[in-house]
Amino acid sequence: MKKYLIIILSVIIISVLLSIPTFASRKRNTMPSCLSGSMMPYDFRLQDSEHVWQDSLRPVYVAHVARHGARYISSPKKLDKLKDAIAKAASAGTLTKEGDRFSALLKSVEDATGDQWGRLSEVGCNEEVRLAGDLFALMPDLMKNARVKAISTYVPRVAMTMYQFCHELTTISSDINITAAEGRKYSYLLRCFTADSAYASYRDKGNWSEISGKLMDSIVSPEPARKILGSVPGLSDHKLRKLTLDMYDVMQSLAAFGMPSPTDEFMSEADYRACWEIDNLEHYLRNTDTPLSSLAGKASSPLLASIIADADASLGARLIDMTVKNASMIPEEAPRAYDANFYFGHAETLMPLLSLMRVPGCYDDSGDYATLSARWKDYEIVPLGANLDIILLASGKGNIYTALRLNGKFLSPVEGSDSMIVSWNDYKAYLIDIMMNLR
Repeated sequence: MKKYLIIILSVIIISVLLSIPTFASRKRNTMPSCLSGSMMPYDFRLQDSEHVWQDSLRPVYVAHVARHGARYISSPKKLDKLKDAIAKAASAGTLTKEGDRFSALLKSVEDATGDQWGRLSEVGCNEEVRLAGDLFALMPDLMKNARVKAISTYVPRVAMTMYQFCHELTTISSDINITAAEGRKYSYLLRCFTADSAYASYRDKGNWSEISGKLMDSIVSPEPARKILGSVPGLSDHKLRKLTLDMYDVMQSLAAFGMPSPTDEFMSEADYRACWEIDNLEHYLRNTDTPLSSLAGKASSPLLASIIADADASLGARLIDMTVKNASMIPEEAPRAYDANFYFGHAETLMPLLSLMRVPGCYDDSGDYATLSARWKDYEIVPLGANLDIILLASGKGNIYTALRLNGKFLSPVEGSDSMIVSWNDYKAYLIDIMMNLR
């Protein structure tokens, strides 16, 4: 009898435990990570495992243009707006239980961040270690004793990204020679979004906001914000929609500094997707060459021109180096070519550049903004740690070709072409023609 009683009690206890909603069931990790948009940490699983050039070609130069790695939330401003709204709801007596929990989430974010607003996180540091190792593995013969010049913007997270990346390369090979520098003097190249006054003004006050505002009112729900704040007097649906976007801004950033990924506790996947679509549209309109404005392309032209010039300078110095050696002169007296140039910046550095270059998937001139998210995806273009490699390849006869790799995936350098390898001279002419014919 005692045996059967124990069995019955065990069944009852298990049934009760299973009926209690667990933390995991109340907070299901249902949000696709891609919907974190430009705050999505780099996904190394998406990289191509093999290069696209034949064995008769060998890498002789690489231009590496990169966004900083994963970071903490840029400033407390985003949190402060939500904290202020929560305080007003509490004062009005409308704050909900969900509001209390969201307030606790904001506190957790502040505690995890400390005073590291905007700085490279441990996730970001680890990204750069892997990215440097990946670049070295792609072209070890070029990189093992390469002479490299690296530059970055003055922003600490970008400089730290550069130094972390370069440090890992020197760890892999002590024969690499790297010159690295950061500062405001590189802003005209790497921070065109602030250095170019016309473009900066457009980003701040351009008519792009009318387009994104209309779409926001049509697809973003006020309910997630209302769910935490309750019925606060005087808070319109429009303001609630903006607060919903503020909630998204915080939650999309969590994985970048090691906090658990967003859940369905405060907004559904549909709500989360709608917020991403608005964020994605604004990134496109403000930071790329569009039917609305070509200012982004024009502002990024100095960087593209510099990349071309640096590559040509390397090829020219390499040619001089070869002729000096053939003449049996002392190698130390000859100019030495850079084997690589690294340019470290921001998402706002890469988006204009990639659209200007017409990199597949990074440029859209349809003018159909409502369906843009099906064609132009910020998480594919500028995830945290995003990078573009322009790789020059030499044939046995000395001809120079180009391969293009974005975020670890090889793409056709020329829009609309299936060819993965193109002549460097032809590719230069293609890029220069685009710059010369911007509207």
